Amino acid sequence: MDNGSPPSHLPDLNLGLDDDNEGQFDLRQYWGIIQQYWLGIIGLAVMISLLTALIVWPKTPIYQATASLLMESKQAKIVSIEDIYASDTNKNDYLQSQIEILKSRDLAKMAIEKLNLVHHPEFSPKPKTESTGFDWKKWLPFELPKTPTVSTDDPNDSNKSQALNPEEQLIPTFQRHLAIDIVKGTHILKISFESSDPELAMRAANTVGEVYIESGTDSKSKLTRKATEWMTTRLDALKEKLAQSEQKLQAFMEKENLVDLEGIFTLVSKDIETTMESLAEARKTRSQIETLHHQIQGLGDDLHKYVDSIPEIYTDANTQALTNKLVELRTTESELSKRYGHLHPKMVSIRSEIESIQRSFEKQVSSLSESIRNRHENAKANEMALLASLEGSKKEIQELSKKQSKLRELQREVESNKNLYMMFFNRLKETKEAGDLESENARFIDRAFKPLSPIKPNKKLIITIAFFASLGLGVALAFLIERLDNSFKDATDLEKKLGVPLLGLVPFIKTAKKGNKLNFADLFLKEGQSSFGESIRTIRTGVLLSSLDFPHKTIAVTSSLTGEGKSTVILTLAIALAQMGKVLLIDADMRRPSIAKSLGFNTRLPGLSNLLAHTSEPNQCIQHYEEGKIDVIASGANPPDPLQMLSSQRFAEFIEEYQTIYDYILIDCPPVQAVSDALVISKLVKTMIYVVKAETTPVRAAKDGVNRLRKSHAAICGVVLNQLDMEKAGRYGDYYAGYYYKQGYGYKETSK
Repeated sequence: MDNGSPPSHLPDLNLGLDDDNEGQFDLRQYWGIIQQYWLGIIGLAVMISLLTALIVWPKTPIYQATASLLMESKQAKIVSIEDIYASDTNKNDYLQSQIEILKSRDLAKMAIEKLNLVHHPEFSPKPKTESTGFDWKKWLPFELPKTPTVSTDDPNDSNKSQALNPEEQLIPTFQRHLAIDIVKGTHILKISFESSDPELAMRAANTVGEVYIESGTDSKSKLTRKATEWMTTRLDALKEKLAQSEQKLQAFMEKENLVDLEGIFTLVSKDIETTMESLAEARKTRSQIETLHHQIQGLGDDLHKYVDSIPEIYTDANTQALTNKLVELRTTESELSKRYGHLHPKMVSIRSEIESIQRSFEKQVSSLSESIRNRHENAKANEMALLASLEGSKKEIQELSKKQSKLRELQREVESNKNLYMMFFNRLKETKEAGDLESENARFIDRAFKPLSPIKPNKKLIITIAFFASLGLGVALAFLIERLDNSFKDATDLEKKLGVPLLGLVPFIKTAKKGNKLNFADLFLKEGQSSFGESIRTIRTGVLLSSLDFPHKTIAVTSSLTGEGKSTVILTLAIALAQMGKVLLIDADMRRPSIAKSLGFNTRLPGLSNLLAHTSEPNQCIQHYEEGKIDVIASGANPPDPLQMLSSQRFAEFIEEYQTIYDYILIDCPPVQAVSDALVISKLVKTMIYVVKAETTPVRAAKDGVNRLRKSHAAICGVVLNQLDMEKAGRYGDYYAGYYYKQGYGYKETSK
């Protein structure tokens, strides 16, 4: 192999980047973009910074002075009916209200008058001077309507006089310069005032606080006087109302003879309690007797037969005696009946006695039954009497309650009038005694001091921010321009987007004078150790290594579009291959031939078109380039239909025949996107090389060209990235380009 060639692993095109790295941040690439556009980025930053300086520097400096007011959380109670006129200063809405007061027009007007701002240069109206500059109104083809002026002839017109009031005119301007803020979590208000005059800023901030405190004190004094007058008038009315309510209470007690209403309530309550207890006992007794009575009524005339079912009768002593007597007599009768006959005197006597005792028993039972009935009636009557007594007591209680309710109403009225009267009396006394005391709702904790430095505009900061912001803008624009650039910038980008192996990179060769055209064949032969020569030899190595077992004898080169340098690549590749064997170079781009011109051949000599048209023999068409040791067939005369000639059997037979004569046959094809010649030639050769111009060839065009060749079943050996700025690609992080650049193969500028 050639001396000085890059390491043998480079043509393998494994640049150290695989699919796992795709989508990761490549900081070297971003740094390369910044390096590429750094002049534009710095220029934009400097230009914007200068423009900002021109705008900001003439601005008048503004000073700010700040005074601090503490809003008192508890105010002295001069006049209040638990503070009729006071607000809860612990609430945030109170502080917000005070801020609005500080921003009010009335307060601003008082401050303007106290500061005498009407005659201050910053606030006084600027007198209109006659302009000496360009008057654009004179050049108008019409006359502009005049601005109406306000007449002050009518002194009674209050609106006009108010409109001309200088203090009123300054209020909006004064309010714009004033700012009120709350210190979070405190009752402290910050009064800030901005002005181009630091002395005025200090005086204005302090004056606003003083005017606010004075106005608050004045308003409280006015409220105190009004409250005193109102309470004096109100106190007389309350006194009269109290006397009337006391008279009404006394008259009611005399009318109802009320002395000790609570004692009467106690006695009646005890009576009701006793009656309720007696009523409960009476109801219990009546219920028991009523049950017994109903049982007796249920037995009717057979009561004497079932007297044992009525305990109240059966357990009576007389009833028991008569019952025992009957049992005894019936026993005796039974014994006598066994010894005597039915009509025996003893039997008649015993039966007569039994009948007498039976009648006495029945009479006793009837008597007891009647007694039970009478007890039942008495129990009912007793219950009704107790109920009547209870109802009477309840009515008495109700009457007493009505009287008590009315009495308490009158007593409450008297007590309420008395309390209200005493409260007004005490407050009026306090107000009179403390009438001269002025209560301030706020006080200074920090007065404003004269500011030493302006707060705006911070010219240095603004210019610095503008500079760094414009730097960021420049970087963003650089990334945007780079993003919009739809071309190939390095080997990694090429392989990733086309999916075709990279044979090599051809560096961009600069010339000293614009328009000078290089002879790349001479450059390759004379400066073989340059980056250009090394790149061509790398491509040659890649072609040879891609087919070790079956070397490519026929190779075609094409590109997407014209001007991508495919002819230069195939010409120099042919010279490089000539160092290893016999080479035939054919210029098949009959529409835009360039090989003959590049080698300095006579373009009128027969070429490929003459050969395919059978007007010349091959030996007439083949020319020898002695410096490069190669044979060349130029394109020849421009044919009317190149595609038809290239598709002819004659061309295929010629390629087949001369493969036995030459070790390598290289064919320069037209761009694949322009015409279909390359697709036809791809079927006659063993492999094809695709050339892409760095930072020029659109990605879409290259993809479409490769896809067209693949659809035609063309064997693509690899792709060549032509005219690549090695230094720039190295900065982007391209390992292959960076290798050449760091090893001292960096592109060389030629001068002529």
